[in-house]
Amino acid sequence: MYTSTFAQSLESAPVSGTLRADSGAGPVAGWTRRISSPWYVTVPVTLPDGRTGTQTFVEWADSRGQAREEAIRKAGTPDALRHRRNAVVVLADQVTVEPWRRPAWW
Repeated sequence: MYTSTFAQSLESAPVSGTLRADSGAGPVAGWTRRISSPWYVTVPVTLPDGRTGTQTFVEWADSRGQAREEAIRKAGTPDALRHRRNAVVVLADQVTVEPWRRPAWW
């Protein structure tokens, strides 16, 4: 009969790794990383022919400022430039950062 390690009880399974929690603590006792939130970051752009538009990024970050910085960094990548058809990012403090919300169609 085949028994996988996942089917064994915790007491009988082999112990490996270094993560340990106090016996009286909850399941996330030793965790220090905060859970980030998603943000919509909209960056204004100008196309080569003079038309204007925006490119929106969804960034996971701990704050608005962190989300803004990450979106601006990503806006400078070749993939983002290709996606917006060589439009130039306009950073005149017009970058908007909003908390993510579930779309109505979802």
